Amino acid sequence: MLPPDIELPAGAGLRRDAPAEDVERVWYGVVWGRLGRGDLAWEWFDRVRVPALQPWMAGERGRLLRELGGHGAAEELEEAALPAAVDPLDAAMLWVSLAADAIGRADAGLARQRLGKAQALLAEQPDSPRRDRQLLRAGWVEVEVALLTGAEPPTHLLPRLRADGEVDLPRPYRSGSRFHTAKGCLFAGVVRREPELLDRAVDLAPPALLWAVHLARTSLGVPGAEAAAAAARQRVVPPPGRG
Repeated sequence: MLPPDIELPAGAGLRRDAPAEDVERVWYGVVWGRLGRGDLAWEWFDRVRVPALQPWMAGERGRLLRELGGHGAAEELEEAALPAAVDPLDAAMLWVSLAADAIGRADAGLARQRLGKAQALLAEQPDSPRRDRQLLRAGWVEVEVALLTGAEPPTHLLPRLRADGEVDLPRPYRSGSRFHTAKGCLFAGVVRREPELLDRAVDLAPPALLWAVHLARTSLGVPGAEAAAAAARQRVVPPPGRG
């Protein structure tokens, strides 16, 4: 569940603006969240008091809430964290998240505005694994805006299925985890209407993402996908007070 530049405990890839043990706690929360255990993710996040890490955690909490349909609650957390996001990549992450929240209530104009702020910040940053991951997220939200408005979705950051059955991944995926590859295959399968890409997403998706993958398979008429989506959703434990 971890990106390739992150090694725990106290290994490579940790941020330099906070104690290593606190950064580790956030990563453990991220992993538990992706494993569908919002309760345990919250436990790890709640142990961290370092101000520099609060924007990152707000983005991660927001993602978990948004995955369960709580766009409004996610937006509230993320907006409150923006003033403290002195790290440009944290700020970009929050703007991407806020754009996704706007999509959740079908406000394409606001989503574009927020996404533009994220993209402007990312364009100013040097190449890095953290930037790669936010570029992927921004690309997925750009696809969602296009789908919402009926425009042609951009595909430059989406995986592609080759003739030999292997999946070609755009360069930023080098810095992602299985979660990023699975989510990329999810979007690519929807945009290209290729069940094979969604099958790859099923193979790679952690529990927090799996039910969304099966919902996408339902939209393509894959037999049994609707029941699989319901079963996968039942296995996700929400954060405290969000059940």
